[in-house]
Amino acid sequence: MERVVVTGVTVLGDFQRTEDGRWSVIGTEDATVVVEDGRVVRIVASSTFNLGLGDVVVTAKDRFVMAAPIVIGDAGEAEDEGDLTTWMEGGRLIEATLAGIGEMVLPEALVDGPHGRCIRRRIDDFEIPAANPVGADAATLSALQDAMRIPVDRRPEDGLFEAIRNRMDAGVDPIEILAGLTRGPAAALGRPGLGTVEPGSTARLLVLDDDPTINPLAILEPYAMTFGDRVMRRAEIEVLRDTSVRGAEMRDRIGALVPSGIDADLIRRWTTSTQGQVFAGIAAGGPDGDVRFSGITGEPRFDAINGRLRLAPPEGEPNLELAYDGPPESFEFVTRPEAGGLAVTLEVEGRATVNASSPGSTSPPIVDLALDLDVRRALLVGDGPLDLSIQELIYGNGPIGLSPRRYRFVEIDPESCPPCFEEFERVWSLEVLDEEQGPGYVAAIATIGIRAGRPARARFDLGEDTLWVDELSAPGRPAID
Repeated sequence: MERVVVTGVTVLGDFQRTEDGRWSVIGTEDATVVVEDGRVVRIVASSTFNLGLGDVVVTAKDRFVMAAPIVIGDAGEAEDEGDLTTWMEGGRLIEATLAGIGEMVLPEALVDGPHGRCIRRRIDDFEIPAANPVGADAATLSALQDAMRIPVDRRPEDGLFEAIRNRMDAGVDPIEILAGLTRGPAAALGRPGLGTVEPGSTARLLVLDDDPTINPLAILEPYAMTFGDRVMRRAEIEVLRDTSVRGAEMRDRIGALVPSGIDADLIRRWTTSTQGQVFAGIAAGGPDGDVRFSGITGEPRFDAINGRLRLAPPEGEPNLELAYDGPPESFEFVTRPEAGGLAVTLEVEGRATVNASSPGSTSPPIVDLALDLDVRRALLVGDGPLDLSIQELIYGNGPIGLSPRRYRFVEIDPESCPPCFEEFERVWSLEVLDEEQGPGYVAAIATIGIRAGRPARARFDLGEDTLWVDELSAPGRPAID
């Protein structure tokens, strides 16, 4: 097991009241803090500590380390407490941790519900570097009245800044402010180890350039922070902040997508995300087996698609009409079923039209996972298993073409599913087989959740990365990211 070693640091281990009622800090200078599996196991003088092979080292000379803040997720000016479900989105909890927050205290019914269990599993698996949601009952939340509250309708960084700034302007001593962010709420929660830096404590650690006992706002600009046996450093924090802003903008753009020819009330939208950040999405609508769609992708591609997908078009008509706008070249792609495959018409901007045939499946090609599942949704409410031969549309920086794929579906008992799928009426395991790579070659594995007879969530396991496709703005439910 790797150890996290923060060396040469001034440790702000705990905060206590003196006999005169003032707050004081219990600190240790030029120390080394050793963390194993998310728990502080040693604090020793740096001069006596020897690094081990494989240690994850944070060199922190002239810096400070403290427990990451514990704050209350508040409804703010939202109309009802139900709006707190926004805190269960991966992107929102990532924003919280990028503001230096370690734990976000929320009603226990929310944290212990399916979305809370989902997000906690993703955090525990280190898929997303997010603030930990901590559940509290009504009595505990009442005991936390003096803790800092971050409104759900404010960005976490702005909310924490305002909460600290208001207390500083009111003349509250900086050490008392820090105690109210760490020791105080940790004790009220009955989990003192979340608010101290000492052997046995389980707090996430913030490594800071400036002394927070002089300027508590230093919390908002961490040099590094720990996550179990991992460390996120400033360069990564800055990249994630930029990515988080772009992801929020992308969600707004996906929410505004309207495919042509479809009543807005009939449109469904899905986001595509990885590590809690949305980078693409698609909107679609239409009757069974016939959907019109519009999709976009963000950095680095910045492309868009629009078109129509049909399972059983009238004879001679297309089963796929797709217009692509983006790098390296814009094009229009049309396929029609014919004996033994698909007839293809390709018009690349500035080039002669290409007409060709692609042998294999005659069903509509694979374009986007959410779209492909939705147009075939009737199959996913029947009996399994299912084994479908399909052709996948390949485009990007290379040639445009079709490649054979097989979708192999096997139904999973929803009660045995991982937390992110336990609320769905049906759940399928999907293997995507690449027939060009050889018999039985599995290119990807996915878990598909069906709600109200339609695909609403998919998780793709792609090596070290996990890709999520999730329905956007489902009534009464938070998006996953």
